[in-house]
Parts: sequence; structure tokens; C-alpha cells
Amino acid sequence: MTSPSSSTIIPPDDEDSNNKPKPAVTNLPAKMDPLLRDDFQLYVRVGLLLSISIYTAVKVNTVVTDPYLDEVFHIPQAQKYCLMKFKEWDDKITTPPGLYLLSYVYVGFVQTVLPVYRFIVVNNPWATFAPSGWDTRPGSTSNFTHSSLIHCSTAPLRFLNVIGGSIFIPWLVYEICLYVHSPYHQVVPPAIPVVVVAGPGPGGSLADPKEVEKAKRKTELPPGIGPKESLPKIDVVEDRLDAEASAAQTAMNVALFPLLYFFNSLFYTDVWSTVFVLLAYRSYLLYSPWQSAGWSFLSLFFRQTNILWTIFLLMLSAIRILKRLHPPAPSTLLHHHTLSLSAILGRAGFGGLYDPSVVYSDVSDYLKSLLSIAISAYNNLSPVLISIEPYAYVIGAFGLFVWYNGSIALGDKTNHVSTFHPVQLFYFSIFTLLSTPFVFLTNPITLLVTTTKSLFGSPIKAATTVAAAVLIGGAVHQFTYTHPFMLADNRHYVFYLWRRTILAHPHAKYAGIPVYLLSSFLVYRQLGLKPPAIPESARSINPQSSAVVYTTHTITFLLSFLAGTAGTLVFAPLVEFRYFVVPWVMWRCHIGVGGGKDERRDGWWRRNRVGGVDLRVWGETAVFLVVHAVTIRIFLEREFKWEGTEGVMRFMW
Repeated sequence: MTSPSSSTIIPPDDEDSNNKPKPAVTNLPAKMDPLLRDDFQLYVRVGLLLSISIYTAVKVNTVVTDPYLDEVFHIPQAQKYCLMKFKEWDDKITTPPGLYLLSYVYVGFVQTVLPVYRFIVVNNPWATFAPSGWDTRPGSTSNFTHSSLIHCSTAPLRFLNVIGGSIFIPWLVYEICLYVHSPYHQVVPPAIPVVVVAGPGPGGSLADPKEVEKAKRKTELPPGIGPKESLPKIDVVEDRLDAEASAAQTAMNVALFPLLYFFNSLFYTDVWSTVFVLLAYRSYLLYSPWQSAGWSFLSLFFRQTNILWTIFLLMLSAIRILKRLHPPAPSTLLHHHTLSLSAILGRAGFGGLYDPSVVYSDVSDYLKSLLSIAISAYNNLSPVLISIEPYAYVIGAFGLFVWYNGSIALGDKTNHVSTFHPVQLFYFSIFTLLSTPFVFLTNPITLLVTTTKSLFGSPIKAATTVAAAVLIGGAVHQFTYTHPFMLADNRHYVFYLWRRTILAHPHAKYAGIPVYLLSSFLVYRQLGLKPPAIPESARSINPQSSAVVYTTHTITFLLSFLAGTAGTLVFAPLVEFRYFVVPWVMWRCHIGVGGGKDERRDGWWRRNRVGGVDLRVWGETAVFLVVHAVTIRIFLEREFKWEGTEGVMRFMW
């Protein structure tokens, strides 16, 4: 009898020698590695995005041949860089020169490596050969007729954002979603750089070498794993493919986010600013702190406010090293067994963090978590400093720039003075809730009950809710600003929205207080929703899935996210939707869909997936496509004029 080949699957016997039934064994298809990534789902969606983006770019460049709005400043400045006039600067530009430097590299690549590009440009009527719209501005010179600008004119420069928004952003979001949500795509952490000293104090870790070695292997359980949670048996290959399909569709949705996708067709800084922030975050997830800091430093060349996302990464790095040194108790265990303040502080004295789930926490848990972070960081100062060192250099360099420049803004500083504007956080919450309603969909009764319990389920929760409403009311009363620029420019949607809401009545702004409270609760609570429990079969195939250090449903992540979001928004006097882009993208990469763990794996939403993707995510895709089509059509077809001004005006974000 010949022996079976290695690719043959041998079914198990129904009974063993003792006539006892053997447990069922899940056999994997031959030649199918459950850990092997299959990025085909991503490639298909990137192809669709590129098709839509190129079609939109052709339409925009056919109708809007001249630079429009902020492009009037950006495109001439990029053309100066194309001619290597790096010392010439338009003082009306307040952002750093990252986009123009990238344009210089991009145009040089096109001219040197892609000669076929010239043929395509010459044979397409939508291309703009000579720079137009800039030459009537003060300070322009005839040097811009240089032949090298054939690839540095309006249409080719706009295409740079097509590349960033349709290729780089979906790829980066796809990677981030896999690392954050999928148990099959976890990153193996490197060895912990620990300085061990005798006794407590800021000199180093309290752990002895044996404890440190144990901490390298032991970390917090992944989202969804905890006491009294069932671990269903599933087809791990199918589940992995579903995870990749879901990540790919989420990546497509983030790229299609109307506020971001609209600027794929124009020469603005938003797209590439987001790309570099995501590059920094991806490197952080891959345990490459110096590479992450490098991308963070480059992101500052596109938007100064990206320094807040460097601080976000610094905070996450410090928290991650503390968790790896002294693994905290699973957040689900903390839900079942509440720890006293003295127990938390005692554990923090030995390095342990108190980090419960956002969903099961009240205001006292946030205070306890902050105290445990401070005490644990003090007692493990050396490893914490080592972990944050790369980001500290970036923050220090940015501080030197602000000191030397006298302001965070370049160019015209008088119209860009920082103003304390905390109501921006509430605008962001309600904008996020309205822009992605599908991800909040779940059983309405369950949603109503859980929301009511979370806000009024106990005396301390009810008191916290009332106090939050009072604080929001005070912020609305004291810090609701109407920036003169917003009312002077009727080309933006916020102009009409503001007039019909905040300015509709002297007391109209107070009507938003309950809406701000509820939207803030739902938006930030969504970060705390965990996916369904990871099946035992998945963890047996991928042991790393049972050693997930990185969790995003806990208090420490929410505090870090709030620090980055608040720092980005609360000092901006002007209400402009584009400021919401990076916070929204980071939020969308980490949230659970619907009710998270409360939704059964065999529930209606799970059983009615299409292509392995939740119907709510498909609904989000459809809404984004419709909004994009409508806004682009309005931009191209609804023209109007200002008295005493040449050219036509268009509506945009």
C-alpha cells in the first residue's frame, strides 16, 4: 500500500480504540496557509478608486482649467519649486512647503522616468500646458514660461493627489485595520528594551530579569477574550478572508470619505498630509519607532497641526511599553471585578496600569487610569523614555521652529492667531455621527437601552451626564465664535449651514447642547466597542493572536485619541470641515461596527454579509459615492459670480 501524499487530507476515525467518539477536527484546504495574506480584495478596490478618481479628474480639469481658490497660491508656489526657486515664498501661504517639495520630486520623476506621460498629456484636451490663473498676480515673472513646467501645470499637479488619495490612503488604512482588528494579522513584538535597577524609582523598571522575560511572552488578552465568553468554532480560512475583505472595504470607504475624496481632484495639502500621518501610525504598529518618528517629522512639512498626532504616537508608545512590562488585567475581568482605588494605586506602584474598557467605565475610571499611568511611568521611567525618544526629538525640533518663527503659522500670521475654541470638539462629534450613520446601526431597542444605562444607569453616571451637559452649555455660551472669514466667503457649505443653524436665532446655539452631548457619547463610545470573541481555532493556528498588546477599546487609547483630536481642533478659530479629516480617519480605522461584541456571530447582520463585508459598511460606501457625485456635480455646474471680481465661483467643502 502506498503512503498518502503530503497534500492529501486524511479524515479522522469516528471512534478511537476505546470506542469513544473523537472530537471533530477542522481540516484546512490543501495548500492553503491560514496566515498567508491575500490582498486581492484590496487590489480590486484600489482599481475601482483609481477609475473613479481619474474620471473625476478628467471632468474637473475639463471644466476648471485654471487654479481655483487656494490653488491660486499653491500651484504658483509649486511651479517656483519646479524651477528650483526654493527661496521665493508667497507670504499668503501659511502651511509648510511639503506639498511643493513633493511636487518637485514627482515632476522630476515624471520627466525623467515616464516619457510616455508627455504623449498622454499632449493628446488629451483636458490637460493645461501653460500655467494659467497665476500670471496676473503681483510678483509674477516671465520665467514661468520655462518648458519644464509642461509637467508642473495645473492638471499634472492635481493628479498627484489622485495618486495619494486612491493608492496610498486605501493601502495604509487596509494595513492599519488588519493590524488593529484581525487576529490573523498581528505583529510579533520585538524584545523589550528594559533598564533594570534595584528598587523602585525613576531609574528604571522594578522588574527583575525573570519578570521581564515573562512579560515579553505575556500581554493583555485581545479584544473580545475574557471570562465567561464563548469561543465559537469557525472556518478560520473563511474568517481570515472575511477579515481581509472587511478591512479592504473599510479602506475604500475611508478613501471615499467625501470631505477627503473631493480634494483628490484639486491641488490641496489635505490628501498628502493624511498620507504621512497614516505612514507614521503604520510604522508605530509595526514596532518601528524611529521610522514612525521620521514619517511624523515629514508630516509636519504638510500641516503644522500634525505635531498633535506625533504626541498621540508618543502617548501610545509610553502606554504600550508599560503594558508589555506589566500586563494589566483583561478589561472584561475589570468589568466583573471592580478594583478599589487603593488596589489600583498599589498595582501602579509596581508598574501595572488600570485600563478598563471604555464601554464599562465611568468618570472615576478615567481618573484612576490617569493616576495609574503617572505612577507606573514614574516607576518605569527608563524604558518609557527609551520608547518615546524618537518622538521627543520630533517634538523638540518643532518647538525650536515655533520659537524661531515666532508662531506656528508661516507667512501671514495676523489672520491665523490661535484661539481657544473647545466647541470645535462638539462640531466634530456631530459631523462624525451624521457623516457615518450606518456604522452606528444596531437593534434600536438595544441601542436605546444601552445608551440610557450608560448615561443614567447609576447615580454617578447620571451626575456625570448632568455635569457634562452643564460644561457643554458653558462652552457653547462662552466660546461659540463666528469667524469673519466664514461669513465673508459663500463658496463653502459651512457658510450656509452656519447661517441656518447658529445664526438663525440669538439663542439657537443652545439648542445644540443635547445633540452635542449625545453625539459625543456615541462617537467616542464606538471606539470602545469590541469585535465578537476570537474563536479558539483561530488562536490555535495563530498563537500571536492570543498575545495582542495593542488594544483600542480601552481608556488609555481614548485619552490618547482625545489628546490628538482636541489639540488639532480646539485652537482653530475658523470652523472648517477640512480640519476634521485626520481625526475622522483615525477614528474610522478603530471603531467597531454596530453593537460590537453584543452582536452574535450568528445574528442577522453576520448571516447577511455580502462578500464577507457587513451590510452597514456597504451602506456607508453607497452614501459616500452619492455624496461625492452630488458635490462634484455642484462644484462643476453651479457657477456664480462675485460683483467686481473676474472669473466664476463654485461651491465646495
